[in-house]
Amino acid sequence: MNCRFLKHSVPRIAGSFLGMVLTFGSQSVLASPSKDITLIHLSDVHCHILPHDEDFIVAGNRTNSGGVAKLATGIKSIREEVGKDNSLLFMVGDATHGGAECMFTLGNAIMPVFNALSIDGFVMGNWDFAYGNRTTRNRYRDQQKGKVQMSVNNQTTLSSMNPLCTGSAGPADCNVIPANYDTVANNVYNFNERAQGAARKINLSPSNRTFKPWVIREANGIKVGFIGITTTRLPVQNPLFNLSFRFTKGFEELPQDIADARAAGAQVIVLATELGLGDNVQIAKEIDGIDVILSGDTHEAMPEPMVVKRPSGEKTIIVESGEDAYLGRLDLNVSSEGRVKKFKFELLEMTDEVPEDESDYFVPGGIKALAWENVKTFYSGDDFKCHTFGNGGFPYGKGHKLCTPLDTVVGYTEVELERRDVIGDFVNNMIGDAALYAGLSLAATNPDLNLTPENTFGITNGFRYDIPILAQGTPLDGPDGGFADGAITVGELYNYIPIAPAASLMDYSGGALRNRYEGFLEGIFDPHPFRHQGGWWMGFSSNMHFVLDLESAPNSVPLATLGGRILEMKVGAEKIDAGKVYTVISCYPHGEGSDRQCRTSGGRNLRFVCGTFNPDPDMPSELGICGPVNKENIVDPTRNPVVLQVAPDNYMAPVQMIREYLKTLPNNTISAAQFGPQRRSTVTVPYSGCPNTPPSVDKNCDGVPDSDFSEVQPVFGAGPSWLGRGENGATVTRIVGGQGVL
Repeated sequence: MNCRFLKHSVPRIAGSFLGMVLTFGSQSVLASPSKDITLIHLSDVHCHILPHDEDFIVAGNRTNSGGVAKLATGIKSIREEVGKDNSLLFMVGDATHGGAECMFTLGNAIMPVFNALSIDGFVMGNWDFAYGNRTTRNRYRDQQKGKVQMSVNNQTTLSSMNPLCTGSAGPADCNVIPANYDTVANNVYNFNERAQGAARKINLSPSNRTFKPWVIREANGIKVGFIGITTTRLPVQNPLFNLSFRFTKGFEELPQDIADARAAGAQVIVLATELGLGDNVQIAKEIDGIDVILSGDTHEAMPEPMVVKRPSGEKTIIVESGEDAYLGRLDLNVSSEGRVKKFKFELLEMTDEVPEDESDYFVPGGIKALAWENVKTFYSGDDFKCHTFGNGGFPYGKGHKLCTPLDTVVGYTEVELERRDVIGDFVNNMIGDAALYAGLSLAATNPDLNLTPENTFGITNGFRYDIPILAQGTPLDGPDGGFADGAITVGELYNYIPIAPAASLMDYSGGALRNRYEGFLEGIFDPHPFRHQGGWWMGFSSNMHFVLDLESAPNSVPLATLGGRILEMKVGAEKIDAGKVYTVISCYPHGEGSDRQCRTSGGRNLRFVCGTFNPDPDMPSELGICGPVNKENIVDPTRNPVVLQVAPDNYMAPVQMIREYLKTLPNNTISAAQFGPQRRSTVTVPYSGCPNTPPSVDKNCDGVPDSDFSEVQPVFGAGPSWLGRGENGATVTRIVGGQGVL
């Protein structure tokens, strides 16, 4: 489902926010006897440093949009309007991960910008942990900033920007840039990975928390308690991200944290979480004392806020502000007793009409110049240089290399590449096709592989891709008009897969695959929001087909007889056979066991696509099959090194695999004939009653629960209501127009 239908239901704000006047109904905020404060919400910036294409909710199709310098302009404008001392800037969700510039610098490329913005509080996203626990502690934990020696592979990554990173350098010479703002999280605990037996029981004492659970900030004389809950997903994402940390949901700790913040003087409580919109709605339904929730993780761009009213009569405002192309502004009118009386939310679009900051407001010369200074070695010109990402377990100097400028065009597209559909989309399916091509092309020269379109398919994680690539010929809605060129650059491919796993092949039984995919659907559509584990179905190659019934119960329910959500699963023309072995071509995340690919475990016969990648768009690369370097005991915290290398030095990364696939397409172009609306690997069966008497949950009869709050992932899941958390009488309301009285 796409939330672009909201285009005509909210006032146009793109390019006009600079002169915005704040009113609640007919009464001006400035005329209120209470005090007025403004919360500025940065959500899931994902290292989107420079402007890019964007398909906005209101402003439509634009180029040269988003990026940190435009966000800086928006922040500056709000502060100048209301007064810096009357506003607070809070950042939530993935910030230092999501593009090549950050991946190849462990986030250092964007940190100078964040440190210049005067951020009042931050809650990490799941991907901010992806560079390992040493990076996390050096960057965000007050007691350890700049004091932990970086690992050998981390020093490889940093060496292209810092020659002192020699593989054995100390923390003073080789390190990541620390945050100059507070990072808060009430649900992260320190853990001794070398502990044995009963000593491995997690210590949930408040004194064992890794970060502060909350801080107090002041705006216009109002004390605001800022409480954070970060991700709970790391254990299922990659064990390396989880080393030395353990995570709770934060739910059990939250009431005491609210009480403690109130006791310390907080008048207004702002909760920021990386749990996603569904979890945050449920928290607001169950826990008193929260005035505002700033939601992150699910990348929902909500033009209008939600208000949750609990049986106690208390209310909570919930907003989520997309990613770098949007900036959330929430104005609160607060009584002298600290009660939020009125509010107004605006989702500001950072379009091509918003100038990039070149003022001296943040730093001399502006954020635009600062951002470019930190990324110029990645783009064409005299400053360009090669970069290497040191994967977990790899020796110093080894890893995934980037020696092509990010602005190099490697293909074109006739369809818009983006993800605003919880079930299917073009870009993930294209990546699945690229994976299948890699395997079948190897089989053509290695008959012993026995790979065919009937026993082999490609998959991809199904990430949330916020930065679209507009289709060739798309009319642009900006003041200058024109048409999109549809060009695909190397940098845009890294925006889609900003990690460097290894392209791999692995064998699974059909039954194991079906059970695993049922589990994915459960993690997306579970009616119990606290069991959500990511919001997106995967992408599959063109020979893979699913028919889903989201209305039915998952097959994990005890004694369930409905058979699960997957009605049919085919590879080629044949249904998947539970007892047959199939080969899946996907990615191997470094540091995982040798039985696992990205999001799928329980496999056998791990192999890698390896060889010498040729960046020439007209010349194929020399590729082959390689076995793993190590197969057992990959991660052992009692050993040095803790992580063993599994993929070979010359493994192929997903971006290289996609570039290789683009070489095979006519004119290097993703065509509408191949990837247009007719291409859909997964279809969903309409709910019971369709089409004559459609139920309220599926009025359009597409088989996916309808959006009530402009969300992409259904907040309340899908399936039998008795599987949910249960109702407590709380109500959830979408505030049309964005403003209201509490």
